[in-house]
Amino acid sequence: MRVALFGFGNLGRALFAALQASPDFEIVTIIDDAPDLVGHPVADVVPGTSCDLSIQATLPPAAGPTILFHASTSAPDRATAQILAGLKAGYSVLSAAEWLFHPWLRYGAEFEALDGAARASGTTVMGCGINPGFCFETLPILLSRTLVEVTKLDILRVSNVGGVGPADFAHLGFGLSPETFAGRVADGSIEGHMGFPESVAAVAECVGIPIDTITDSLEPTFATTPIVLSHRTVGIGEVAGITQTATGSLGGVTSIVMRLEMFLDPAAHGRKPQEAVSVEGSRDFSLSLSPAAPPVPGAAAMMLHAARGLAGMPHGFVSLLDMPISGGRLSRTLRAGPAKRSTRGSQFGVLAADLQGARLS
Repeated sequence: MRVALFGFGNLGRALFAALQASPDFEIVTIIDDAPDLVGHPVADVVPGTSCDLSIQATLPPAAGPTILFHASTSAPDRATAQILAGLKAGYSVLSAAEWLFHPWLRYGAEFEALDGAARASGTTVMGCGINPGFCFETLPILLSRTLVEVTKLDILRVSNVGGVGPADFAHLGFGLSPETFAGRVADGSIEGHMGFPESVAAVAECVGIPIDTITDSLEPTFATTPIVLSHRTVGIGEVAGITQTATGSLGGVTSIVMRLEMFLDPAAHGRKPQEAVSVEGSRDFSLSLSPAAPPVPGAAAMMLHAARGLAGMPHGFVSLLDMPISGGRLSRTLRAGPAKRSTRGSQFGVLAADLQGARLS
């Protein structure tokens, strides 16, 4: 499967590593217009790699079916322009821009433009990552399938974001003073995790919980000791953690609660990375996973698996939630040989067969 990378920051490099470890993918192009990257061999940026590509500033036309992993920006205007360029150049696109997970809620114009461009070029576009993508959407939706009725969902993710790059660091609001953080939240220049309302809407639709109001709030936590990161040090009293809470309610009664705790150093604040889902309805239960999926490698893995199933999706804009849980990997090729039975049960060999039933060695 031919793929291209658009953006070679932290997520782009995590995607590169994941793709290099997956023999069913072939990286044909890497795009990033950062002056310190353009024209450089990938081996200069990723020491030890066998990849012989150089980083380009502009996206060439797709030479045959190719999936473009878009990992450069979440800003709606810039992301839309970049993805449109990719679609018009003949690529199908998987984007990590959070709001693209469920754009129908707030970004209808962008959805129409991307959907139209993909249909016109015979390609497909999807938003996908770890958050949104897994804990706040796929996991609770899957768990809800064991209930006839769901009346409330409470979902928590505690994440170590100490490895995020400078762009995510800035747009989330880390490293700011209390006054600057509060002012930027008030004027909308800091939104935290940009796709949280989209997650609430997607889950409400899929699970069948009616809502008429969505809230999205941010609460900072401040460093009590300096935190040294690869690109800067966060000083005492600066933002070192953010708790973002999104809710969905009907008539003032809250039925969906999503809480994302992001810390540069969770242990310093007595928190451990985890994911937890509590479900109420025709029966009540909870599930917790520890540690939580890491943000950057987790997003890369989610995108890689989604890419495998993208060819089976229709042209235009599609949702990760439209995709089968198998991600396109259910091949139906394993065949059982004769069973050997004993007093304890049975054992049989398993071989792979091609789609015509011929045995493969």
